[in-house]
Amino acid sequence: MIVRDIMHSATIVEPEITVSEAAKLMRKKEIGSVLVKVHSKKWGMVTERDILNKVVAEDITPTKMAVKEIMTDLRCTIDADSPLEDATEIFATEKIRRLPVMETGKIVGIITSRDVARRRSYTQYKKKVEYSRLSSNHIR
Repeated sequence: MIVRDIMHSATIVEPEITVSEAAKLMRKKEIGSVLVKVHSKKWGMVTERDILNKVVAEDITPTKMAVKEIMTDLRCTIDADSPLEDATEIFATEKIRRLPVMETGKIVGIITSRDVARRRSYTQYKKKVEYSRLSSNHIR
């Protein structure tokens, strides 16, 4: 299985939008992060945790702060055709939970450690069901 099989679309925002606007967008779309496009070669990410730790916990008014002020620069990405094992390795070694997905030099989606865990759980479940079905056929 490759990254493309389980990635989903990324939500991209401009660096000048407020933290409040980003948080409302994240709530509306039921997502935990947005990508920030500073310019064609520079990207960042804002997560729920960034908002909590860098804004709320510091008593900063989210309507008066731009996402560019709290974003984390992207450290790594993954190619859409990479195996899921590569994504798992990046999550573990880089200690991150979200990974932008690239294709021909452009961001085309995002994959999360939760996406990978869900896919693995589903795959293991399917194998158990198939094994159970095959076992019950031999008993008869």
